Amino acid sequence: MKQEDKPPINLKTKKVLIVDDFFNFRLTVKNMMRSLGILFIDDAASGEEAIKLMAVRKFDIILCDYNLGSGKNGQQVLEEGKFRGYINSATIFIMLTAENTAEMIMGAMEYKPDDYLMKPFAKEVLINRIKNIAAKKLNLRDIETAIDENNFDHAIQLCNELLARRPGNLSEIMKLKGETLLKKGAYGEAAEFYDNILLMGHVAWAQLGRGRVDFLLGNYDRAKTIFEHIIAQNNKIMTAYDYLAQTLIKMHNPREAQQVLMKAVKISPRALLRQKNLGSLAYRNDDFSTAETSFKSVVDQGKYSCYKNPSDYTNLAKTLVHRDAPQESLKVLENAIKEFPDSIDTRLHLSVAESYVYTKMHKTDEAKRALDKAQKSAAEMAGEIPGDLALDLAEAYLAAGDTQKGTAIIKNIVESHHDNDEVLDNIRAVFKEVGMTEQGEALIETTRDEIIELNNKGVKLAQDGNLTEAITYFEKAAAHLPENKIINANAAHVLMLYMKEQGVSGDRLAQAKTYLDSVRKIDESYADLAALLAMYRELSAEE
Repeated sequence: MKQEDKPPINLKTKKVLIVDDFFNFRLTVKNMMRSLGILFIDDAASGEEAIKLMAVRKFDIILCDYNLGSGKNGQQVLEEGKFRGYINSATIFIMLTAENTAEMIMGAMEYKPDDYLMKPFAKEVLINRIKNIAAKKLNLRDIETAIDENNFDHAIQLCNELLARRPGNLSEIMKLKGETLLKKGAYGEAAEFYDNILLMGHVAWAQLGRGRVDFLLGNYDRAKTIFEHIIAQNNKIMTAYDYLAQTLIKMHNPREAQQVLMKAVKISPRALLRQKNLGSLAYRNDDFSTAETSFKSVVDQGKYSCYKNPSDYTNLAKTLVHRDAPQESLKVLENAIKEFPDSIDTRLHLSVAESYVYTKMHKTDEAKRALDKAQKSAAEMAGEIPGDLALDLAEAYLAAGDTQKGTAIIKNIVESHHDNDEVLDNIRAVFKEVGMTEQGEALIETTRDEIIELNNKGVKLAQDGNLTEAITYFEKAAAHLPENKIINANAAHVLMLYMKEQGVSGDRLAQAKTYLDSVRKIDESYADLAALLAMYRELSAEE
């Protein structure tokens, strides 16, 4: 279907949400929408009200002002809508704004609204924008649905069929095809696809895709060159900074990675997740001045964000201790208590940080009381403690002199991440801070050796042809170490080897997929993932 043959867009049945803090403006836009024959039009005077409406009703079109007074702004409405699944690929989201500062535009662009419209605007302009976006989304609807359902082969087939018709939105379809190849784990096909596009010129999204292929394959030198080249050509492509920083971390250059993120936040300071990453990286690099600036920005910007977390406050509190501002640190923790509802998770975050601060202030009794509260909360969570928080708890134990409890927690972390250099470096930093560098290194090495031996035993069973026994072995190992990507990868591998010999079973195939999904979630750049996904696709075709 060529673009000039596209069917007329019927907007009458669409559900519309208008978000603006001025009643008269909402009324004006409502009248514009009614002129199209649209019957279902809702409105919200604040970001919070908009999210509540989106939670109970699926809107097809959302027209949202950027500045919404106190509370959430338009960027945060879009951010949370996507985060909670209220806004999907079919939703039309247009940002309306009278503000056109670079900071606002860059911040909002990070969450990819479908369009911007500067106030004031004519009815015809708004309607034309909506119709054009609706036509593009209709064109891509079946592909997006297939991707959402993880039916990547069908999505690629639909892309190819549509590309053959040479529609007007050729670039969007090609982008989707590239993204789908990456999601599928078909890195060789993706590389060839992007290379063919780049033969026609410097297409930024194709360059980014090609860099991601190299990153996922572990070709870090080449990936670094590509991301640097993208930034040199256009320093507003913010994703390139993120991937360049990730690449540099993989190359064991955390200080250079920090410099990259510092450049990025100067251009787009309202990107909350990047500010968090910069703060954590600067803290790891002992650059507490930069960490303080970043974490203060995170606390300030995150006040109305769905990404707000107690760790934003505890990270700032720990940083302020290193900046010789312990009283300010305690005040940050007091503010956190007001910001978050009382929960086990919050109590654990704050008690651990409080213990850390008091230990640094040499207030032993207060530190012990805080650590006792943390221990009680940890017991209530029954082992469901996130990795970063677990390491903070271990550090608090070590700082308080309880080496046994601290090292036991760290041993568990190493068991799950024995090949993750970034996690291990964070652990080394903890041991260094408490004056246990040598003991820490010994613990890491001993634990790594134990996990390698455990893994090798299962591999040996498979190599000797004892696949049934190997499956049982790795199933138990994966249940014990659900965050260990190598154990999960090998659990998937032995299941698939068994099916190659004995025939495909739906249940075993589903279990292998579960293990592979865990590997992708833990580390999408895991070197063997592409080959394992290819093996899985081959078996799926036989089912």
